[in-house]
Amino acid sequence: MNFNNNKVSAPQLGSIILLTVVGTGILTLPRALAENVGSDGWLLILLGTLLSAAVVLIHSHIVKSFPNKGYMEIISTCLSKPVAYIVVALLVVYFIILNGFLVRLFAEVVKLFLLLRTPIEIIIFSLLLLGAYLARQGIETLGRLAELLIPIVLVPSLILFLLSLEGGDLGNLYPILKTPIPNILKEMPTILFSFLGFDVLLIFGLYVNKPQKIAKSATRAILFIGALYLVLNLSVIVKFGVPQTTHLIWPTISLFKTIDFPGLFIENVEGVVMGIWVLIVFMSIAPILLVKVILLQDLFSVKDNKCFALPLLPPLYFVALWGASLAESYAYLDKFVTYTAPIVTLGIPGLILIVMTFKKKNKKEGEPNA
Repeated sequence: MNFNNNKVSAPQLGSIILLTVVGTGILTLPRALAENVGSDGWLLILLGTLLSAAVVLIHSHIVKSFPNKGYMEIISTCLSKPVAYIVVALLVVYFIILNGFLVRLFAEVVKLFLLLRTPIEIIIFSLLLLGAYLARQGIETLGRLAELLIPIVLVPSLILFLLSLEGGDLGNLYPILKTPIPNILKEMPTILFSFLGFDVLLIFGLYVNKPQKIAKSATRAILFIGALYLVLNLSVIVKFGVPQTTHLIWPTISLFKTIDFPGLFIENVEGVVMGIWVLIVFMSIAPILLVKVILLQDLFSVKDNKCFALPLLPPLYFVALWGASLAESYAYLDKFVTYTAPIVTLGIPGLILIVMTFKKKNKKEGEPNA
C-alpha cells in the first residue's frame, strides 16, 4: 500500500474485527434464535462463539506463519499461483455481494426510522461514497477510527441493555434446554451468520506491526462479541418472551423502544440507538470495502490501490438494489451466506493449514538427509 504509515496494532485490528462483525445481524439475531431454538438461543450463542474463536485462532496461526506476506502470497505459496489468482478473484466477487447486501439492509433501516422521505438510492449512494473515502485512506486510518469508536458505541449500548431489563420477566427464559441438542447443532449456521466478518483478519494481518499478538486480540474481540450477543438475546427474551420475539422484525430496536426510566434526560431513546447503530454498520461496511481494494491490488500487482475504491461502487450499488423488498433481500443474503461463507471462512483457511502442516512435516523428515 502506498501510504506513509500502513501499520496497525493488534488491538486496533481487534477493534476492526469487533465492529465489522457486529453490524446488521445484531438487529435480527434474537428473532432468528427464537424461531429456531426458542429460549435456548443462549446455548447456540455459546457454541457459535467457541467455534468462531477456534476459527480465528486458525486464521491467526496462518498469518503468523507467513510474516510480511499478503493473502495472495500465502495462497500462492501453499496452493500455487494460478489457484491464488482464481481464489482471490472469487473472493472479490464474494465480498462485493456480501457488502452490497449489507448496504441495502442498512439503507432500509435508515429510511424506515430516520430518513422517511429520502429515496433509498440516495442513502445507498451516500454510504458507498463515505466507505470509498475511508478505504482510500488505508488501514491505519481505519484502525484509529475503530479504536476511537469502541467506547463511544459499546458503553452506551451496555447501559441501554441494562435499562431495557426494567419490567422484564425472567420466567420467559424457561424451559431451559427444551430443544434437542441435534436440533441446536443443526441451527449453527444461524449464529455463524452473525459472526461473519472476522475473516478480514487474513487480509489485514499483513499490516499488523506485531503479528504474534493477533491471536490474543482477535480472540478477545470474538469473545466480547459473543458476550454482547448473549446479553442482547437474554434481554429481548426476558422482555418479550419467545412467541412475541418471533413476530418482531427488528427485536433490538423494539427492545430499546420500551425503555422508560424515571429521570432519563433523553426522551427519544430510539434516536440514540439508531445513531449508535449507524456507526456500527458503517464500520461493518468500510473494512470489507478496504478488503476488496487490497485484494484487487494483489490481483493486478499495482503499488497504489487507491484507484480501485471508486470503480467498486457501481457493482456494489447494483447488488445493493438487488431484490424488490427487504424480505427478498434478506432471503437472497441468507442463501448466499449459507453456501459461500463456510468455504471462505473455514474451507480455504483449512486447506491452507493442511498444506502448511504437510510441508512442515516433509521438511522435518528431510532435514537429517541434508
